[in-house]
Amino acid sequence: MLRTLFVIAALAALTGCQEAQTKVLIGGTCSPGAGAAPIQDSIVVVSGSTIRAVGLRKDIPVPQDSERTNLEGKWILPGGAEPIAPGQPANLVIYNSPETATTPVRRMTAGRWNP
Repeated sequence: MLRTLFVIAALAALTGCQEAQTKVLIGGTCSPGAGAAPIQDSIVVVSGSTIRAVGLRKDIPVPQDSERTNLEGKWILPGGAEPIAPGQPANLVIYNSPETATTPVRRMTAGRWNP
């Protein structure tokens, strides 16, 4: 009995340490890629290592069990050659403004925030 309780407690602790599979970037200005107009007050939904949805915040529902990051006032740009679009790898770079696009605030690679 004591052993079973220990195993359950250990599994619960490990579950709490896991990173959310779905991440939602909310409120930033998303610049999807070359030739595409920026999307103000955007939402980007990342599932695993892939972008699942991109668009206006008012048009895309926020998944219930997701890690949410408020990016109001920030810019979301592609972190590689691929555009920010559904089905593309979630390689993103966050900047304070397009003018400061040489110094990222945060970076995401394959759906995971870089340290």
